Amino acid sequence: MTLSLREILELEPLRRARPQVLAGRDHLDEVVRWVHVTELPDIAYLLRGGELLLTTGMAIAGSSHVQEKYIADLATAGVAGVVVELGRNFRELPDAMVRAAESAGLPLVALEREARFVEVTEAVHREIINRQYELLRRAEQVSRELTELILSGAELGRIVGRLAEIFGDHVVLEDDAHQVVEIAGVSEGLGDVLAGWDEHTRSGHDEVERGAVHRCDGTPRCLWVTLWLRHQRWGRLHVLETRSRRDDIIELLVDRAGAALSLTLLAEKDAAHLADRARSALVSEAVSGRSGTATDFLRRARSLGADLAGGRLVLLAVETTWPTPPGTAAGRVAGRAAASEEARRLSVRAAVAADIRQAATERACGALVGLVGDHILAVLAVPGGRSFPGVLEDVVEQAALRATLRNQPVEITAGTSSETAADSLPTAVDEAVAALGVGRRSSDGRRIHHFAELGTYQLLVALAQGPELAHFVDSELRAVLDHDARARTRLLPTLTAYLEHAGRKADTIRALGVQRRTLYARLERLEAILGRSLELQDTRTRLTLALQGLALLQDRSRGHWPAGAGSDQGRTPPRRAPGQA
Repeated sequence: MTLSLREILELEPLRRARPQVLAGRDHLDEVVRWVHVTELPDIAYLLRGGELLLTTGMAIAGSSHVQEKYIADLATAGVAGVVVELGRNFRELPDAMVRAAESAGLPLVALEREARFVEVTEAVHREIINRQYELLRRAEQVSRELTELILSGAELGRIVGRLAEIFGDHVVLEDDAHQVVEIAGVSEGLGDVLAGWDEHTRSGHDEVERGAVHRCDGTPRCLWVTLWLRHQRWGRLHVLETRSRRDDIIELLVDRAGAALSLTLLAEKDAAHLADRARSALVSEAVSGRSGTATDFLRRARSLGADLAGGRLVLLAVETTWPTPPGTAAGRVAGRAAASEEARRLSVRAAVAADIRQAATERACGALVGLVGDHILAVLAVPGGRSFPGVLEDVVEQAALRATLRNQPVEITAGTSSETAADSLPTAVDEAVAALGVGRRSSDGRRIHHFAELGTYQLLVALAQGPELAHFVDSELRAVLDHDARARTRLLPTLTAYLEHAGRKADTIRALGVQRRTLYARLERLEAILGRSLELQDTRTRLTLALQGLALLQDRSRGHWPAGAGSDQGRTPPRRAPGQA
């Protein structure tokens, strides 16, 4: 809402003086920033541009050279125009002065009647201030409306749509990778905007001043501002000029709109982080038996967007692994690099957790998903009579697919519990993590393993809650473990392969890649150490159970169990798992 020289000449104090435009008629729509009354011949160096000068010409009534220089200096200073009152020093303005003004494109106005300059300045300044006030009032009105939208929880799409209505043109919100996140405006021309967006946004958009509104005179023209979140550049807001040229109020409104969108993005980001932390905290409390009653747990889950009351509950434990970056072999990543890598891993786990939640929701399953230690734990409510394995495998496969589409080289391994109740989640996490451990050690290529398929592992998981399993493993395998701790050749891998192949020596030889006499010698040594024959089925069964129990206990001692999870919280665990230093 600017004031032009053309509009000023229509104000009453000047209109009474009968203004005549002698030069620069094509520039009457230039913006007038302020008005000065001056009789100094060398006033130009004191000006900033955009001023309208009022004078009687006292200081330039001399030679034409002085008049031409006066006009040239003012034009160079960028003044909006010169108004000269006739009668005191000029009966009419000299031709040299008029020619100089016309050549410089500087509006030159003669007043045929006397004008009270104080009335002119008061009228002009009052109009400028009124328009500036109106500009601020409208900007404040829009800011208030945007604030109300933010406080009411409006999504980005709705806010961008309202901005398009306010500006009457296309509004584009893009991220830092120049991807269009939201676009709104009249449907006419929308396809053209999107088709040429990459070319438009990657040229003519260099930020000169951080936080300032910039103008791009490309095709189409636009006003744009960068959006910053906590000192990090998030993207840009563009208000296109496909329908009309923007005035000063639009520039101010773009600034206010950019601030509003930054607040919205920050609120959504913080809200998502807060909700994620709350979900993780509730999952951690639930699987460690600290979430209160089942009713309390279900209510808290529902408040976090997970309706678990409408289906059968099952717990899903997910582990993510990926290749170590080149040059950062295990044990050699330190300091800032290690912190950066851990932050990346946490970010990937959070993304996979969101994928699992989304995939479960798409399959009409309630899902409470959180990060607990290095694991993703999800409590899912599978509705109706649908098969647990089928639904869970779909969820995990979809999460893996989405990670691939994001170009994240992550491997996902999962384990599931049997059907559980809200107050039995500590037991369910033991089951799911036990199934996950089997999957981690398995070579069958499956991404997900179910506790219901684990056979004797189901019994071992229950025994692992107390000291019984550790005592059993110790009594069965202590002699072999003690031997391996002292000897150069370990016998436990041979015993494991032999039992996994049900005592078939030929299969064991192929699995170990050793000669027949080597295997026979090792088996004899094992029988001597154990004091039992490996040909007996009872011996092989007991040792198989002991090896499975050892793997289960070692998973816990090596940190493969979620921190703070499990139904044995509060009990005194063995001082060490058998076979662990």
